Amino acid sequence: MRNNIFIPKYKKDGTFLRQIHSFIFRQRRLTTSQKNAIQKYWSCIGVNFQDQLLNLSSIFNSNYQIVLEIGFGCGKTLIQNAINFPKKNFLGIEVYKSGIGSCLNLAHIYQVKNLRIIYHDAVEVMKYMIPDNTLSIVQIFFPDPWNKKRHHKRRLVKKKFLEIIAKKLIINGILHVATDSKSYACYILNEIKDINEYQNLSKKNDFIPRPISRVMTKFEIKACIQGNSVFDLMFKLKNNISDLT
Repeated sequence: MRNNIFIPKYKKDGTFLRQIHSFIFRQRRLTTSQKNAIQKYWSCIGVNFQDQLLNLSSIFNSNYQIVLEIGFGCGKTLIQNAINFPKKNFLGIEVYKSGIGSCLNLAHIYQVKNLRIIYHDAVEVMKYMIPDNTLSIVQIFFPDPWNKKRHHKRRLVKKKFLEIIAKKLIINGILHVATDSKSYACYILNEIKDINEYQNLSKKNDFIPRPISRVMTKFEIKACIQGNSVFDLMFKLKNNISDLT
């Protein structure tokens, strides 16, 4: 398991070039259980970052549809989805090693076979590792909203990244985002409205009702306790010119 979660970049004079990421790079203290899980189980379902395309059928040993979840946290919802849908393959991306360790533990406990995880920056994984037209669903649940206006540049779900996702989805593939930040939800709607490849699946061209199939995350439970609304956004990659009418 490699420790770098993004590719270092340097100026022409050789000095390190600071990059803007959607996360704050910090090493959270690992529990003994998480450390042991990484040592024991990473080789079973972990996929090291590489700057070349993956053979997804090969790493899963099957041709089932692939669901990609970005920022899976401790992995509970990702594991539950993999258990609920054994005829789908799940690929998770996370930048915090504590989450990687917890997910590996759960995968071992429940003997999940249709799951692979990557410890790296999601933008670089999508750009360099995921082949075009391969993902059935991309899920991004409760990404950091970076509420202050000066921090909006750190938001993950913005136009440039949405365009990358569109290239990776299969025709009629789904992008599903959930957030408890109304400002972020509206920001996403504004960022995606001029990307012709997407069709908003909301009847009002905004938000959809909460899908029953979406496992409730700890962030959503916390939001509900605090009385905050949760916004589900779902978009389909258009099939052909008929989808435009």
